[in-house]
Amino acid sequence: MKKLALILSTFVVLLGISSCSSVKDIPTDLSAAQLIQLGQNAYDSKNYKASEKYFLTTIQRYGANTHTYIEAQYELGHLYLATKQYKKAYNIFNEILSMYDYSFGLPGAYKKLAMIGIEKIPSEVLNSLQKSE
Repeated sequence: MKKLALILSTFVVLLGISSCSSVKDIPTDLSAAQLIQLGQNAYDSKNYKASEKYFLTTIQRYGANTHTYIEAQYELGHLYLATKQYKKAYNIFNEILSMYDYSFGLPGAYKKLAMIGIEKIPSEVLNSLQKSE
């Protein structure tokens, strides 16, 4: 459980340091569900920078909620997979899977979706990523 808390807090701090320029000001009164929906809408419109910004903002603002964190992380992993940023996608999907080793009561769908995401990474890239661990 301590490892999970450390992973989450480290990621949230890193998010605070980084920023994307495609969405300037995201209203502070938006809920996690609204931010994720905006990220999905931006993704569907192929506005990947905005999509990434919404998902990262969701994690920054609501990442203390493990369910929200996993959902936003999955969406990021899915985005990175679609944009062929395989290493980022792999790292996110692996993090999601490792969270299931330390926590109980997590939404089961994201474990399966993370496994499917990893399977979608081209095998030569996946092999290279796994060897470098």
